Amino acid sequence: MKRLLMIAALAAAVPQLVAAQVEKQVEVTKAYVPRVESASKLAVVPDMTDTTHMRPEIDYTVTPLVMRTSLTTRPIRPATVTYWEFNRPLPFYLKVGAGYPLNSVLDLYASTQNPSTGYLIGYVNHEGNFARNGDRFDAINNTTRMYNRAGLAAGRYFGRHTLEGELTYDNRYYRRPVAWQPAGERLEGRDRAMNDYGDAGLRVRFGDDFQDLSQLNFSVELHGGLFFDHSEWPLSGMQGREGSLGAEGRLAWGCGRSRFGVEIGYDYLDGQKGLDDNAQQLIRAGLRYGFLGGVVRLDVGADYYRDRIETSIHPEVSRGNYLIPYARLDFNLGTPGLRPFLEVDGAVRPNDLRAMSEQNPFVGASSWLYGLDGMPGITVGSARPGEGREGALLEGVPVYRENSLWLSKSSVDYNFRFGLGGSLWRQRFAYRLYAGFSIHDNHLYWTGWQMARPETGYDVVFLPVMARQTVTSINGEIEFRPVSALRLELGAHGYIYNDETDLKSGDPVFRGNAGIAYEGRKIAFGVEALMESARSWTTWRYVQRPGEDATLAGETLFAGPQSFRAPFAADLRVHFDWHVSHRVTLFAEGRNLLNQRLYNEAWFPEPGARFTVGAKINF
Repeated sequence: MKRLLMIAALAAAVPQLVAAQVEKQVEVTKAYVPRVESASKLAVVPDMTDTTHMRPEIDYTVTPLVMRTSLTTRPIRPATVTYWEFNRPLPFYLKVGAGYPLNSVLDLYASTQNPSTGYLIGYVNHEGNFARNGDRFDAINNTTRMYNRAGLAAGRYFGRHTLEGELTYDNRYYRRPVAWQPAGERLEGRDRAMNDYGDAGLRVRFGDDFQDLSQLNFSVELHGGLFFDHSEWPLSGMQGREGSLGAEGRLAWGCGRSRFGVEIGYDYLDGQKGLDDNAQQLIRAGLRYGFLGGVVRLDVGADYYRDRIETSIHPEVSRGNYLIPYARLDFNLGTPGLRPFLEVDGAVRPNDLRAMSEQNPFVGASSWLYGLDGMPGITVGSARPGEGREGALLEGVPVYRENSLWLSKSSVDYNFRFGLGGSLWRQRFAYRLYAGFSIHDNHLYWTGWQMARPETGYDVVFLPVMARQTVTSINGEIEFRPVSALRLELGAHGYIYNDETDLKSGDPVFRGNAGIAYEGRKIAFGVEALMESARSWTTWRYVQRPGEDATLAGETLFAGPQSFRAPFAADLRVHFDWHVSHRVTLFAEGRNLLNQRLYNEAWFPEPGARFTVGAKINF
């Protein structure tokens, strides 16, 4: 019964509930408010012990600073460390070597430096070729050539200023070989026929290094020297000596993108012994203005020279005033591959004994020619060495001054160049193409004289003659680096000469070079070829035998003018370095490997094929 009642009650209530759910509806609208529930930190203490151990692996190399020198075929001054260009190398550097035919090389540098106090450097340079050499006429002669240099440089730091100086002594030695022999007879050269020069110099400077121009930079320098001529000549009074004294001052400062510079200088040259009564004063002053802009970078200015020369053969003093423009213009067109440029410069070069011996070590005084009296076709004035008069050689022979060891005029050069340059392919390829024009006032033409007389023996000498020359040139230079350690170079230079004289200057119409060099961690090597076209010099010759005044085997004793021609030649050079360690390097060098006749002067060929081996040590 109870179950029946409960079922009935439920049956009555269910419809009411269903009806109420369907009929009732509620809507709620509210803005959503995000909320981050609070979090509680776990009550667990982590273990901070690092179980991973890092062991770095460092791979490094030490590249030593090596000062390299090389043998050359030209008697020029090798690169040396001077006090104002000192780059703080390792304390000691030694290069020593020898080769075949007999030659030797030595470079020694010892230095010490305190960054707060100063530095001290001592150095010795030597280069010699001692083998006998054949001349153009197959005569074998002693052709020893040697260059020696010793010096001491020191500097003291005073804040950003430096007081520094250098004392040097140079010696250059050349044997004069037999250059010509008449038919059927060999005239051997005198064993002591040589040109020997010594040059002592002292320089003292105080000032800045001109690297930071935000402040005024200055430099004051004093220099002096004594040049010795120990050459052996058949006549007395042909040796000369020369003293020099000079001073230089320089100022430079910058303002924004602009910079300014002023330079003045004075040099006094005084002749002694065979050059008595010869003197020269050279005053120079220069102004510079530079600007670094977005499109144009320029340096412009001018140099003024006041030249005064007194010689024993000129009663009047020679004076000259020269104004030489200076310009460097580089244009930035927005790409490193195309950079036009313009260059203008020049210089005044004294023709004293020191300067001429550097151009031609076999230079001699024109007094060497005296003794030609009575020869057919030749008349020599009554002047003799020391009499202060001028002698003239007739029939096409130029007039020589009695003391050609000191010329009465300086050589003046004006140079103009313009072209394109730039770098491509992420600076792997660089080039420079340009044309040039030069004016050479009082250019030196080196004429050669051969003379054989019973009383003096056989000898050869070179005498300079001054004349105007203009030169037009076309030039190209490229450099390619496929990788950082490999470099390829190629250069070509063509020249067109306009000489205001019939004398031949010995200048080539073409110069070129081609080379490849590799610089690795353990080895370095290079191959280079230096090329020159044929060259010619004007020469005369005179031969006299006892008892014969006019003829020799049907030949006239005096012959000239003639032309000495040096053919096209290529100087092939190689070098190889093996870096045994960061302190020791073994080297091998080869010069003139094609064994060609290379001439810097008429008649006297440079040494033939030669090799040098040795070691370079930094310690």
